[in-house]
Order: sequence, then structure tokens, then C-alpha cells
Amino acid sequence: MHKLLETVISQNLPTVSKLPGRNLQMPGDPRYQPEALKPFLGYDMWASFLIIVEWFWLMTLAEIGFMPRKETAGLTRERLLNLLENISTTVQDAREYGRDGRAGTNHDILALLELMKRYLPKALHKYLHLGATSYNIINTAYALILAQVFQRVFKPKLLVVDQVWRDKISQYAEVVQAGRTHLQTALPVTVGFWLACLHYQFRNCVQNAYFLSMIVPGSFNGAVGTSAALLAMLGRDKAIMAQETLMKYLDLERAEYTTQISPPQDAARFYFELLLLSGVLGNLGEDVRILQSSEFGEIVSATEVNSSSSTMAHKKANPIKAENNCGMHVNVIAEVMKVALTLTSDLQRDLRWSCVMRSFSSAMVYAYQQISTTERLIKSLAVDPRRVKTNFRREAKLVVAELLHLCLQRQGYAGTHELVNKTIVPAAAAKGISLPLAMRYHLQSHPDKKLEQAWRLTPASSLELLKRPEKYIGRAIELAKAEAKNKLEME
Repeated sequence: MHKLLETVISQNLPTVSKLPGRNLQMPGDPRYQPEALKPFLGYDMWASFLIIVEWFWLMTLAEIGFMPRKETAGLTRERLLNLLENISTTVQDAREYGRDGRAGTNHDILALLELMKRYLPKALHKYLHLGATSYNIINTAYALILAQVFQRVFKPKLLVVDQVWRDKISQYAEVVQAGRTHLQTALPVTVGFWLACLHYQFRNCVQNAYFLSMIVPGSFNGAVGTSAALLAMLGRDKAIMAQETLMKYLDLERAEYTTQISPPQDAARFYFELLLLSGVLGNLGEDVRILQSSEFGEIVSATEVNSSSSTMAHKKANPIKAENNCGMHVNVIAEVMKVALTLTSDLQRDLRWSCVMRSFSSAMVYAYQQISTTERLIKSLAVDPRRVKTNFRREAKLVVAELLHLCLQRQGYAGTHELVNKTIVPAAAAKGISLPLAMRYHLQSHPDKKLEQAWRLTPASSLELLKRPEKYIGRAIELAKAEAKNKLEME
């Protein structure tokens, strides 16, 4: 990335976004408008990124020697800042639609160029937008915004979430908890293992999204993708050099095979991965709200940050953050559907989807909101060890039926599945006894030499697990502790 662009994005755009009268409304519900995203996705900041692409195209023409040295002197940082401070999307709209008392241009990029010329020396006017077409600027601006939003705003927030998540995994790595399948008690796990499984998915999705954010390309290939205008103006070698230089300045990949529009698949893959990440966070929310319910009571709200008091029952803590995570996932799905429905374009370009593309970024707004909620949710997540133990012990004697089945099967006893599920487990449940004791009683009342022999050959280690089901947790602790050390990497 060009040093000037780094400075503009990191220092100047936040200042520009705070100028009086700036409309920073972002796509999506006005209720969810994360401040950190506004310098990039606020409505009036869209023009800023269009200006940036146009400006660095001017710098590119200077760099390759197409612009005489005496005219390059007009390309000053102060002049760029002047453009950014004076031209907002609202101002651009007014020029496009004639809301400023003059006949409108009826074209957004023509309006932008007219406005830019007001603040540029006349010597630069003939180079402005030279050889480009409108969607060269627009597509490249979209790619630039996507990359910068994820790398500058999402990345630091995701690293914070990763840290607090791994801290919780470590804290609860050895707390034995009833596993659940179909919401029914199953083999034991640990609280840390439950969190570790979701964290693994989180880490995987984030790393994929980070990579995909860096390869969404810009394009500067002209009206139909052949670069005919650039070749006619610059010649083949300089045309290619100019395209490569611009993308290097903007720190973007260059799409070589395009129509007027960049291939949509790269951006789509990013948004689809963002959807998958949202799904993981939604899954966490679903699990927390279940475990925090009165029936389970295993997750408690350490602070009021993670809950709200019901207006109908003031003593009841509602898992509002967990539920918000679930709902926000639906918002992300709905917004990403726009991306999925706009993957086609007739021949070299049409305008059907341009209005839809303007709000693609709402998926990022909702996803970032969900990530921020996840941070607060995990920080305040606490476990009630008493309820965890009580819930597990309620059916602990029965959940290791799998092990009993395996022990008998290993010794060659036929019909183990029916015996264990239809006879031994029901008997143990009815009498409130362990499975080994139920087996003993069954053999006393139903002598069976083959079964007796299979049972006698059951290893002592397996018998111990049948008596102490809380030890039948496999690698749960090991895997939880390992995942707690798996720091999220985005490099």
C-alpha cells in the first residue's frame, strides 16, 4: 500500500467522518450502527473512496511518466485532503440529481468528476478518469473498502474475542458436563470442550475470511474488459504497468479477466465465509440460551451485561445477548442472499444489480455487531458448577450404556444392543442403580452362560468407568486445553 493511502485511511478518514453535517448512516437497521465502521461504511464516506481511487489513478499516470513532471506537482496531499473534506456522497448526490439548483448530471461518477475539478488545477483535469469507465472506479472502491474494513476494524475485534474465548476454555477445561444429543443427556464432555469445539470453528472461519478479504480484486480494464482505451492511449506495456501500479498503490489484487465488472466470485466467497462465521456465533448464542434456561441453569449471567430483566418477571435474567446473536445471524443470512442473487451479469455489463450492491456492506455491519455482542457475551459467561454436577448426576449412571454395549460386543456376545437398551438400562433407571449392578441382578434372575462369560472378561478399567461415568470423557480435557492455546492467527 502507498504510504499516502495508509496515512489517509488511518488518520484522515476518521477526521473527515467527524466533519459537521456528515451523514454516517450505514446500510441496515439504524439501531445497529457500530461506530468503528462509520469512517468506512457511513453514507457520506462512499464518495471518499471513489475520490481515493481516482486520485491514485492520477498518481499512477504520473508514476509511469505519462503526466509531465511540471503537472505532477499539483498532486499534493493537501489537495487530496481538500477533496475528501469538501466532497461527500450527499454533495455528489446533489450534483447528480440537480438538487443544488443546476441541471443534474444524471450519473454518479460524472457528478463526482465535475466536483473534483472544482478543487483541482486545470492542468490535471485532462488526466482525471482518463481511460477509465465508471465501474472501474466503483468496483475497485468496493474491493478497497472490503479489505480495509476487515483488516482494520474486524481483525482487532476478532483478536479480542479470540482471547476472551480461549480464556473461558482454559477456565472450564476440566469441568465435567453432560453432553447432549437431540437435547437429551448423552456421554459426558467438559464445559471447556463445548466451548473449544465452537472456538475451533470460529478460528477456522475467521482465518478464511481474512485471507479472502485480501484477494478481492480491483479492476481497471475499461468498458468491456479489454483495456482497449488504455492500450490506445498508453500502449500495451505501459497500460499493463499502469494497471499493476494502481493496484499496488491500493494494496489490491488485479483482476485480469473481467467485463466492465470484476468477477463477482471473490467478493462472494468473502461474504459467504462471513456468513459461516456468523453461523458459529449464532450457534454459540443458541447453546448459551439453552444452558441458561431454567431447565438447565448451567450458564449464569456474571453481570447484567449478559442479561436483561423481564418486564413480566423482574427476578428472571433473560439471555438477551445470546438471543441477539441468534437473531443477528438471520440478518446476516438475509443480506448475504443479495450477494448470492447477483452473481450474473448480461454479457459485458448491465445495471440490474448496481442498486443492490450498494447495500452489500450491511452484511458486514450486522456481522460486526454480532462479533461485538459475542465479546460481551463471553466475557460475562459464568458456569454454575452445582447445576452442572446435578444435571450430569441425574442420569450419569445410564449415559455410559455405550461402553457396556462395546464391552459385551468385544467379547462376541450377540444381541448386545437389544439387551443393553431394552433390558439393562430400563432396569437401572427404574431402580436408580448403576449399570454394573443392573447387569449383576439380570444375570442372577436370567442365567446366561455366554453373557456371564462376556461380562466376566470385561476389563477392570472398563468396569471402573461404568461405575464412575464422570471419567468417561475421552480426550475432552486434552482437546480443550489444546484449543485454549490455539491463538487466532491472521497474517
